[in-house]
Amino acid sequence: MHVQPDSMTGAESLLATLLACGGDACFANPGTSELHLVTALESEPRIRSVLCLFEGVATGAADGYGRMKGKPAASLLHLGSGFANGWANLHNARKAKTPVVNLVGQHSTSHLPLGGSQVSDLEGVSGSISDWLKASNAASEVGADAARAIRAAVSKGGQVATLILPGDASWEAGGIPGRPLAPEPAKQAAGDRIEEAARVLTSGRRAAVLTTGPSLAGEGREACTQIAAATGAAFFCPSLYPRMERGAGRMAFRRVPAWGQSALEILGEFDDLVLVGTESPILAFGHPEYESVLVPDTVRTFRLAGPKDDVAGTMAALADRVGASGVGGASLCERTAPSLAEGPLTAEAIGRAICRFLPEGAIVSDESGTGGAAAYPLAAGAAPHDSLYLTGGAIGQALPVALGAAIACPDRKVLCLQADGGGMYTLQALWSMARERCDVTTVIFSNRVYGILVRSLGQYGIGTNRVPDLFDLSNPDLDWARLAEGMGVEGHVCNTSEDFNRVFEDCIGRKGPQLIEAVV
Repeated sequence: MHVQPDSMTGAESLLATLLACGGDACFANPGTSELHLVTALESEPRIRSVLCLFEGVATGAADGYGRMKGKPAASLLHLGSGFANGWANLHNARKAKTPVVNLVGQHSTSHLPLGGSQVSDLEGVSGSISDWLKASNAASEVGADAARAIRAAVSKGGQVATLILPGDASWEAGGIPGRPLAPEPAKQAAGDRIEEAARVLTSGRRAAVLTTGPSLAGEGREACTQIAAATGAAFFCPSLYPRMERGAGRMAFRRVPAWGQSALEILGEFDDLVLVGTESPILAFGHPEYESVLVPDTVRTFRLAGPKDDVAGTMAALADRVGASGVGGASLCERTAPSLAEGPLTAEAIGRAICRFLPEGAIVSDESGTGGAAAYPLAAGAAPHDSLYLTGGAIGQALPVALGAAIACPDRKVLCLQADGGGMYTLQALWSMARERCDVTTVIFSNRVYGILVRSLGQYGIGTNRVPDLFDLSNPDLDWARLAEGMGVEGHVCNTSEDFNRVFEDCIGRKGPQLIEAVV
């Protein structure tokens, strides 16, 4: 797209701003108020536009893209109803601290006050989940506002920014490209706080560190590995984390379970708990018998840095302070090649196959839930890979996140581990994977039940001899292979370990979108 600035429409100035700020992807479910923006996108090949058949796929894919790229993708949504459809996966993205920019079409400024059938409280809906929100009411404002939205998205560790675009702001001339703006710098923990944390970790008391986000990948992970080696501190992460570098040659972070008694017992082994980039762990839901905060009274907590701080920089400074620079890494996971299971298909059998066949550099989008819980520990011995986990608890994340990760990193294999219940929320992502020829192998853990709810019955002491009808996903059984084939994705069904081993090895070794329904 080559347009002279003085003849630009607002939509064209928006795309020019996105490009100037490094934006190159847009996950879209557009409507009538976005027609001019869609036309501009058609003329701009430098921005990859991905059609999604549901807004929750678009926002989830923007989340997956942002987690892997570290820069925002755009979601393109239509009015308040479209934004509301994408809300749940924006909640996950916000909890993950993923940079996301939502572009939301609105009625033209003259039409909006008339109160048509599709007028809704867009500002109210979007404001409830956005860290930054602005409506551009003229073409001349769009470029500058877009630059501010992108700056907000990459500030404070990653945020959700939403730019509302009335139709006339897009179609009118007078658009001016915005200039890239430097993000607000994140603050490293103060020197006296780092000094105190170092004293805690070297005091000889039993110490643990709970951290997340930038600590689990790149320089932050390296600093954690060095601190663990120098001090002997145990390193934990929340059970729901945004991105972790896992596998052979990397230190394993123990996840703090979200269940009361288990977490209390694990953390009760320590005297001190240092919090870096996260708050004290809490129960996912209130419980009549357990306190919501999952730290025993016997454990002293010290908050070194919050989620909006420079977590990786703080970890590097702490590593230097405890004398960890140049120290060899802590105990690292060894590469394992477990024997393949035989007989009935189980989550452990699936985990064995994943550990054995997962290629180096793969990206794993994991929302396997209770059905796949036994597979998770085995991946610690797999080839080095990235793990993207459910963050905000809103199910229906793994398929869209896998789509976004595949667009962000087209040269890397993506493995999507999806529970069947959550998968039905956003199965439209399969169609986009087929359309974009994404290299994604999806494994559906098909236990045909909302397993987390069944488990919760026991956690709350509610006795029952059967699965409540409202938790049951059978009658009729979901046919995932046919659902996949109907959207252009190669589908398979596996009922035994032998079948899964054979099919998974074949799929993971070939390019293109495939789906395996693993009946467990």
